[in-house]
Amino acid sequence: MQNSTKNLLFILLLVCFGLAGGNPDATKPGMVQVHGGTLFWSVITFLLLLIVLKKVAWAPIISGLENRETEIKEALNSAERAKKEADKVAEDYEEMIRKAQAEAQKIVAESKAAGEKVRGEIKVTAEKEAGDILEKAQHQIQTEKEKAVQEIRSSVVEFSLQAATKVVEKNVDSEDNRRLIKETLAGIGKS
Repeated sequence: MQNSTKNLLFILLLVCFGLAGGNPDATKPGMVQVHGGTLFWSVITFLLLLIVLKKVAWAPIISGLENRETEIKEALNSAERAKKEADKVAEDYEEMIRKAQAEAQKIVAESKAAGEKVRGEIKVTAEKEAGDILEKAQHQIQTEKEKAVQEIRSSVVEFSLQAATKVVEKNVDSEDNRRLIKETLAGIGKS
């Protein structure tokens, strides 16, 4: 800033001396005439105006520009921070999605395992129940068989007694005994 002010003052002085050094009587029609005294006071007035503007107007203008520059830098920094935050949130979101997918796969796998376990337990329970039912049925068949054999024995004994009674009552020969036994045995099959 100081170099440009010095250069401007130097140029103004050169112009002033160049214009002041000419012949004041040699005027050309239509040209602006410059007098040394007027030029001197014009330069002084201009320099005073520059100093006043520097103190009064340029300082607030430069200060405003610097403030604006600072605000723009802060806005850019804020935008950069916001971008980084958005990137971080996006990464967190993607990580959450990956975790959710992994958790879903884990839940599916656990559900399958639990289903297989329940299926196995149901199968074991069904096999055990089937075995129990079969065992009960065999036991019941055995019991019924024993009961039937007992009834048959009772019937045979009863028929044998009846046959013996008939044999003894008739007191007949062996041919009659055989016929009575055959009749009794035939009666056993019919009962």
